[in-house]
Parts: sequence; C-alpha cells; structure tokens
Amino acid sequence: MARLPSVRHPASFFDVFTVTAVSIVVVAVVLTIWHGTFVRTEMGVFTVLLFGWVAWAVNRILEESVQRSDRTRRDSRR
Repeated sequence: MARLPSVRHPASFFDVFTVTAVSIVVVAVVLTIWHGTFVRTEMGVFTVLLFGWVAWAVNRILEESVQRSDRTRRDSRR
C-alpha cells in the first residue's frame, strides 16, 4: 500500500522528491494564473523555504541512516 509523503518526519528520499515535485507544480500554476510583483515575491520566498526544508529533510534522513547503521554494527559485534 502506498503512503503519503511526510513533511514533518521525512523518512526517505521519496518524501523529499514528492514534496519538491508537488511544490514546483504549485508554484508553476500560481505564476501562470497570477501575474504581479507581489505574487512573484511570495513564490520566491516559498521557493527559498522549500530549499531550506529540502536541506533539513536530507540532513535528517542521512543522520537517521547513520544512527541505524551504528546500531546495526554494534548489535552485530555482540
């Protein structure tokens, strides 16, 4: 069964890719429908926040992977 991507607790790169792809589509649709400096500024801020979230999510996924690997290595030594 497929699961929805998690924004608060990303567990895989599937989450990051899906949220990024959906966000890009939303920005493209908004910029296609509305034209104006204020809307462009909002979409620019949204894009910067999205890139910040992507960096945080990838860092979180990699940290959890390292922790899981360390636990597995410790358990296999016993």
